Amino acid sequence: LIAMIVSKTDFSISKNYDTQLVKDEELLRLGDEVRNKLVQTRQAVLQVTQSKDVAGVHVALQRASSLIRHPYVDPLNVIQAELLKRLRAVNELESLTAEEEEEKLVLQD
Repeated sequence: LIAMIVSKTDFSISKNYDTQLVKDEELLRLGDEVRNKLVQTRQAVLQVTQSKDVAGVHVALQRASSLIRHPYVDPLNVIQAELLKRLRAVNELESLTAEEEEEKLVLQD
């Protein structure tokens, strides 16, 4: 189970969420620490399973799944981070133009 989860984890998505949404330096360091722990976990899985790939004997299945999944899921993650960033920015404004007020309503729905 751990190997399957680790094999599907994408560092770039996590990093993008940090870049887009996290302003606090301590929280940014936490994100880096979590990604470093993921690297250590991957290495441990490889060591324990004595495999060259975290997907183990299911490498072909994992690659096929990624080829099908990534073109759809990756853009959704990028869009989600951007929308969250915009929503936070709009919520921080004290007075909104009519256009900003409309965007806020759209983002909140």
